[in-house]
Amino acid sequence: MTNIDLNIFAKTLSDGLRYFLKNENVIVEDSDFQELENNIIYEFELPYNQQTQTPTQLLNKFAKKNYNFKKVITPQSLGIEAHEQIMLWGVLKAKSYND
Repeated sequence: MTNIDLNIFAKTLSDGLRYFLKNENVIVEDSDFQELENNIIYEFELPYNQQTQTPTQLLNKFAKKNYNFKKVITPQSLGIEAHEQIMLWGVLKAKSYND
């Protein structure tokens, strides 16, 4: 991804999801979130046209698979920093299609 540090992106999304799930009274395993960060990096290091999921889709699938969490997670659910990172990702993805 251009102009986004993937390690920071992955950590910010992971932290946002962890915080959200804890506020929803979900007992989380920290080791699961390292796996999540690896998956985020793997998905978003691909060129934009090869990415198969949005950040929010990836987080929803993770929460459903690992914690059987059924509520829909939105960027706003994840806190300001994660929300901003997702918005930046969207802007950069859209820009890549205009270039």
